Amino acid sequence: MLDKLRDSAKSWVAKVLLGLLAASFVVWGVADVFTFRPGSALATVGDQEISAQNFTDSYRNWLQNYQRQVGQTITPEQARLLGLDRIFLNGMIRDAALDGEADKMKLAISDQQIADIIQTNRAFHNSQGQFDPTLFREVLRQNGLSEAGYVAGERQRFLRGALADTVEWNFTPPNTLKEAVYRHRNEERDARYFVLRPAEQDVPSPSEQDLKTYWEKNSARYTAPEYRVIAVLKADPQDIAPKIQISDADLAAAYDKFKRDYFKPETRAILQIPFPNVDEAKKAKERIAAGTDFMALAKERGLTDADASLGEVSKDKIFDTIIADAAFGLAQDQVSDPVQGKLSVVLLKVTKINPEKQSTLDEVKNELTSRLQLEKAKGEVQNTYDAVEDARAQQKSFDDIAKEVKLDLVVTPPVDPQGLGKDGKEVNVPFKEGVLKQAFESDTGVENDALTTPSSGYVWYEVREVTPSAVKPFDTVKAQVESDWKAQKLREVALEKAKQLVERAQNGIAFETLAGEAKAEIKKVEGLKRNETTNEFGPEAVAALFSVPENGFAFAPEGDGKGAKIMQSQAVLIPTFDPNSEEAKTITKALTDGAGSNLAASYVADVQNELDVYVDENMWRQVTGANAN
Repeated sequence: MLDKLRDSAKSWVAKVLLGLLAASFVVWGVADVFTFRPGSALATVGDQEISAQNFTDSYRNWLQNYQRQVGQTITPEQARLLGLDRIFLNGMIRDAALDGEADKMKLAISDQQIADIIQTNRAFHNSQGQFDPTLFREVLRQNGLSEAGYVAGERQRFLRGALADTVEWNFTPPNTLKEAVYRHRNEERDARYFVLRPAEQDVPSPSEQDLKTYWEKNSARYTAPEYRVIAVLKADPQDIAPKIQISDADLAAAYDKFKRDYFKPETRAILQIPFPNVDEAKKAKERIAAGTDFMALAKERGLTDADASLGEVSKDKIFDTIIADAAFGLAQDQVSDPVQGKLSVVLLKVTKINPEKQSTLDEVKNELTSRLQLEKAKGEVQNTYDAVEDARAQQKSFDDIAKEVKLDLVVTPPVDPQGLGKDGKEVNVPFKEGVLKQAFESDTGVENDALTTPSSGYVWYEVREVTPSAVKPFDTVKAQVESDWKAQKLREVALEKAKQLVERAQNGIAFETLAGEAKAEIKKVEGLKRNETTNEFGPEAVAALFSVPENGFAFAPEGDGKGAKIMQSQAVLIPTFDPNSEEAKTITKALTDGAGSNLAASYVADVQNELDVYVDENMWRQVTGANAN
């Protein structure tokens, strides 16, 4: 289900749904839920309680994982300002509500089903794609989970999904809605147009006062950014790893330990043709033996190349073990006898065999060396972190700390929030994005917490100098102000003249006459769609054209701001809706997923309303450090 959600989150519909989901938090109780109720629990959902300790531990783990995923450091204060803590608590409340509903409906899942779900999780598969119990326990250990706790969590996740997903999957959009979306997407228009370009002499010369007034009203455009000088220390495994020496003995021991990681099982390129029964398969085998090509026979039976191919796979990747045994028992280019699999009868042909291979130590020496270097570097980074923090506790300067722990101290020249110096060029800032974001929210004389990098490293920084932002003096930017003023006036003149021309066209003046007055050539464009642009027709022009009926007139600014496009909409093509087309199917899926998700959100909200949800606001402030609303 999580994979499904991740894939769906990449679509345009999902982006709309995220907005709906955010709005639904209001329904779920972001405002109403957070009310005071005496008691020891942070939140109660029906007869279930969410303790302060449970929330704190879960939220901390989630925030750490989130930072690793986005590759960006987020402090607790920033997370609080973004409302992530409240959103996370609402998620816990949602889960508790679904748990309560599942209990009420007496939903259950067997231990064997849970075991099957866990064994199919790729996070617990070894390099051969098989479930590895040792790896399973190691992953749980690294994430601070017990086996019992993880199994219980998977059981809850499955049951919650059984409720929410059922609501989502049952939605079917009406044909009227599908057809409306299809037509909106595919409506096409032709147009005649010409471009009006006023001459610069049509714009009067500005007075000194005109320029000063423009400069004052648009001061942000002429404001120099704030600059800061930042000192940075960075200890990252990726930087330290190449300097670490790995002995031959360590390599040999590591090779023995990780040998299976460098083993590639035998793979085969396999073709198959399914048949309804053994007799038909035998007749087909006889034809192949008499000279009929295997793939020609497959195409006779309506199969494409992709349909007939299993790809190049290892034996364990074939679901049907009977077919797997048969395929891996054939010689290359040999066609099998009819094979009665679990689901169908098939003929098999192996077209390529890649033998299994165990890479030698010499073959993987470089890769294995890098692997060991990185492992050892992580340990050294942790030691460096402890040493730096001890030195900071003793109030030692960054300069002295850098010498003690043998780290490079980088002191930047004045740099703006985008990482540019006063000359407009990029400034070298270690862990740039994280350091700049935090440094511009800190100040001189402040001891800042270390930042963590995506590769489990650490970065320390301090602000040494601040140059406040300021509006550049008028005299230093006068030329730029005059250029900007003229550009704006030229755009205003173009749009005003274009508006007048469109009004005259609507009053019956011939389009050719108007183009002649503007000394412009009439051009044509065909087959424009509402959500498509061309070099000649940008978003504003397309939107203006689709805002008028057939034979209507419209205008829009040119992309360079120096003119305006005057348009007449001509032929309008509204395509016939084909419910069986691929696009119609895509639209159906998008609408189903979108509306289904919204229904699921409404269902969860209704469940929560029935259960009575309360949050102890006083305890919330104690747990998160938030101020009262």
